This record gives sequence, structure tokens and C-alpha cells, in this order.
Amino acid sequence: MNRLHISILAGGLILSPVFLTAEELLRTTAENGYVENESDPVADSASFLQTVADHVQLWHAAASVDLAYLFTWAIALLAVTIVVSRVRPVLGSVVGLSALASVVGVAFHWAFYYLHTASLLHVDDREMAAQVAATYGGDVLGVIALVMFLLGTLLAVVTTGVGLWRSRTLTWYGAVGLAVWLGYVFAGPEARWASLFNLALLLPFFGVVGNLARDRTAAPHPEPIHA
Repeated sequence: MNRLHISILAGGLILSPVFLTAEELLRTTAENGYVENESDPVADSASFLQTVADHVQLWHAAASVDLAYLFTWAIALLAVTIVVSRVRPVLGSVVGLSALASVVGVAFHWAFYYLHTASLLHVDDREMAAQVAATYGGDVLGVIALVMFLLGTLLAVVTTGVGLWRSRTLTWYGAVGLAVWLGYVFAGPEARWASLFNLALLLPFFGVVGNLARDRTAAPHPEPIHA
């Protein structure tokens, strides 16, 4: 790999946790004021749509940042797959497959969550829009999209940790970062500030960036051919 390739991969590794954190901060701010109504799905959807409509600029900003996260996340997982495959080819294949599932799941989330909600905001009949939103996610496709988004990303991070550990690329602070992120996913608070826990993914990713940099330094330089 040349310097440009390494810079692109390193950029994805560093920017993806930052974009993820920014997206969650923007989204939770846009949804601030929304109160869930479990007894009436239509009224609950109407309240959610009204809250988003009141903060539509923040909602669009969150959608844009989430799209940027999608691309950088794909690059970051590609970098991890490359690093792991150098030492553990079979495990690298597993990491790559889980990475693919995660990226597809994030794409599903962007389309089914942000794009779907934004389209309903343009429906003049808000009651009908609320009824459509209330039925969202109840079919097989919606369930598949949700499972791929939630479990796909979780599986990608877990296999990333295992792959980096087995390839001796996982530093002690990287292991701490993975533990913090997994703890946040399973038991973390839902407050807006809790989104900052996503930055813990920077710790294992820094180790991958260092590995890529060492690969560049250790790469043999071709000797000039003298006539």
C-alpha cells in the first residue's frame, strides 16, 4: 500500500467513531421532547413525527452525518480486515463477512429510519402519516433490517476485537476501549451525553492505524536499476 491508501484507511478508522458520536448527538437532540406512548401506537408516531418536524434541520443534519459515518465505517472495517488477514487469513475472512453485514445494516438503518421518516414529514395528512409510521417495521423486511443493523454492528465489533487480539494488534488500551463500548451498548444510559462512549472505539482503532503506519515504514524500497 502506498501513502494515499494508508491515509484513506487511517481516515476511516479515526473519523467513523467521531461521525457516529456526532450523529447520535444530533439525533437525540432532534428527538428531544418526544415522549413515548406505548398504549397508542398511532398517537406515539404522531408525537414522534411532530417532534422531528419541529427540529427538521437537526434531523437532516443527523441523516447527513450518518451517511458520512456509513462510508467511513466501511473503510475502517476494511482496514481491520486487511490487518487481520495478513496474520490470520481465515479469521480475516470472518471479520470481513461480519463487516459487510454491519455496513449493509447501517445502510438499512439510514434508509428505513432517516429516509422513511423524512418522507412522511412531507405528507399533508399527518394522521395518515402517523398511521403509516405506526405500522413501520412490522413486516419481515423491517425485522431483517433491524437485526442486521443491531446484531451486524455488534458482531463486527466483537470479531474485530478477536481478530486484532489473535493478530497481536490489539493493545491494552484498545481492549479497554472495546470493553467500554460493549458495556455502553448492553447497559449504557440513553442520555445524550452517553453518545460520547462511542469515542471509545478510537482506542482499538489507534492500534490499527499504528500497524498500518509500521507497514509503510517497513515496506522495502525498490533499488534503482543502473545501466
